[in-house]
Amino acid sequence: MANTLPAIHQTEMTVPSEWMDYNEHMNVAYYTLAFDNAGEELLKVAGMGHEYTKATNNSWMVLEGHITYQNEARLGDLLLIKSRVLDCSAKAAHLYQEMYRGDQLLSTQEQLMLHVSLETRRTSNFERAVLAALQIMQAAQQDLPRPDWIGRRIGIRRA
Repeated sequence: MANTLPAIHQTEMTVPSEWMDYNEHMNVAYYTLAFDNAGEELLKVAGMGHEYTKATNNSWMVLEGHITYQNEARLGDLLLIKSRVLDCSAKAAHLYQEMYRGDQLLSTQEQLMLHVSLETRRTSNFERAVLAALQIMQAAQQDLPRPDWIGRRIGIRRA
């Protein structure tokens, strides 16, 4: 299993016309959707996803997220989203994603996600195989540099 799990998971998608706004760029809401779709693909690799939820009545929910915007995505752009597992515990994972158009960074997302029981609507432990997969992905990217965009605060800079 260790050889098949990537340190960085990559998802490609193209910006459709439905994601455009009156500024002629991708609307802010669709950055969240794009990152969510890529996050779903990452978690499928770890053994989660729709089939996992149907079989176990467990799923994942985001507790907190932070998106930054560096450049605009436009109609028809081919997006590459790179997803990483920065940390994980028995019930939570700290995920980080970067969105690119070619070599240009467009946006980043950092989020804390929780494993939950859909019966109790409370946090629950990851299934052993899922936790092991997340730990393998985390360990595989452990030597990569810490992303500059994580742990940021929002606020107006005052002189």
